[in-house]
Amino acid sequence: MGIVDTIRDMLVPDNEAGVALECTNCGATFDEPYGECPECGSTEIKEIEGFDMRPDT
Repeated sequence: MGIVDTIRDMLVPDNEAGVALECTNCGATFDEPYGECPECGSTEIKEIEGFDMRPDT
């Protein structure tokens, strides 16, 4: 485990939602990044959930 993984594990709780993606063509959702939608093959994919590691200012 690298230093970045160690720091991330300390800062991000295990129940963090992570990133969710959605195909804008068919509406399929998934959490693994794909070059194209596994359902319809479209390349129009957007992030619908995520988290920001930057501190609030």
